[in-house]
Amino acid sequence: MTQIKRVCIVGAGAIGSLYAAHLSTACEVSVLTRREVHASLLNSEGLRVSGKSQLQTQMKAAHSPAVLDDADLVIIATKANHVQESVETISGYFPGAIVMTVQNGLGCEEVVTQYGDWPILSAVTFMAGTKHSDVHVEYELDTATWIGPWVGSHASYANAQSVAALI
Repeated sequence: MTQIKRVCIVGAGAIGSLYAAHLSTACEVSVLTRREVHASLLNSEGLRVSGKSQLQTQMKAAHSPAVLDDADLVIIATKANHVQESVETISGYFPGAIVMTVQNGLGCEEVVTQYGDWPILSAVTFMAGTKHSDVHVEYELDTATWIGPWVGSHASYANAQSVAALI
């Protein structure tokens, strides 16, 4: 299994923020946001999670992938209708990363393959939260995330095991 030390979360809504905060306790996490002001707030105030978990974390956030460090894992945590825009933005970046989608919908993986030759993991998450602000998310439902290699890419079961071990 590959050890994952650096994770980039693309999308900092409720689910992306929950992944970012929790994973930052185990590895280096960066966040790519759609809005520059959101990235600025995360950099200055950090991210707070209340509810099922109580966390206050710091991470590097940016509006452009050009200013972020490389990552071993990229989690696309946007709404399904923003996946194309998000992967267009990261195209050409994170060349050695595993990319995991968490939209709980069909077809997102096919969109990702159009913009890079990443190994792709398809995930379904059942956790839930409420985003109170750009820097505060309430963790409401603590349940499993199912992860597997997407058949249309060169992701392996070992890739899925590495991500599962981290999560």
